[in-house]
Amino acid sequence: NFQRDWELLVDGTLIGFWPKTNYRASVANIVLWGGEILNERTRGRHTTTQMGSGHFATEPRGKVAYVSKMQLYTRDLLRYNAPQQVEVIETNPNCYN
Repeated sequence: NFQRDWELLVDGTLIGFWPKTNYRASVANIVLWGGEILNERTRGRHTTTQMGSGHFATEPRGKVAYVSKMQLYTRDLLRYNAPQQVEVIETNPNCYN
């Protein structure tokens, strides 16, 4: 039985966690990630804002929103080598390369 919470660490710093009581199993069968935008419903309408900073990947660092060096670990805290075949879903490919 897995006794630890599911943790999110960035460069060894704990960013947050999901309590183990949220999950019925000790391991994951699938891993997904994505993001969110803030919708303040200005003027009573849903925002047209998309994820990201509004800058393209070819622009300098500091302007571009991105994720890099993502890693998965086994229950024994060993690094998991992800499969070579993954499904990528891009709603706006011009912004994600």
